Amino acid sequence: HPDKDITSLLIKYKDKTNYRTLSLPRAINEHTDMQAASPPYEINKLYSLIGVGTDAIRWLAILIAFVSAISIFISLYKSMKERKYELSLIRVMGGSRAILFMLIVIEGIILSFIGFVVGMIISHGGMEIMSKFLQASYRYDFTGWRVISGDAWLFVGSIALGIVAALIPAYQASYTDIHKALSEKN
Repeated sequence: HPDKDITSLLIKYKDKTNYRTLSLPRAINEHTDMQAASPPYEINKLYSLIGVGTDAIRWLAILIAFVSAISIFISLYKSMKERKYELSLIRVMGGSRAILFMLIVIEGIILSFIGFVVGMIISHGGMEIMSKFLQASYRYDFTGWRVISGDAWLFVGSIALGIVAALIPAYQASYTDIHKALSEKN
C-alpha cells in the first residue's frame, strides 16, 4: 500500500550467542537512517528512570514514618505530663511501675494502629480513585484495594515505631516521683 509505511520491525535471533546479534543494532544506528532498539536494554533503561522516582517516594515514606513517630512521641509525652496526677494515682492504688510502663506502651501501640488503619484507608482509597483515571488513560486494570506483602511490613513497622516512640514517655511515667506529682495537683 503506497499510503502506509512500516514504522517498526521486531527481529528475533535464532542463535543468541552469535556476536552479530550484538553488532547489528549498532550497525543499523550508525550506518542507516533507521533506529534500532534492543527491548531488554530499553526496558532496563526505563526501570532505571522509574527507579529514581520510586526511590524518592520510598524516602518520602520513610520521612513521613519518622515524623509520625515523633508525633506519637510528642503526643504521649504531652499526655503523660498532663496525666501525671492520674498516673501517680495508679501507682498509689497498687499499680506497679511495670503496669504503668505497659499502659503507656499500649497507648503508643493503639495510636500507631489507628494511624496505620487511617493511612491504609486513605492510601488505598486514593489509589482506587486514581485507578479510574489510569484505566481510561492506559487501558490497564488498576485497583486500590489489593493488599500486598509490603502492607504487612508497613503494619509491623508502624507498630514498632509506636512502641519505640512510647518507650521514653513510658519510662518517665513509671519513674515519676509519686509524692511530688500528687502534691503538685493540690
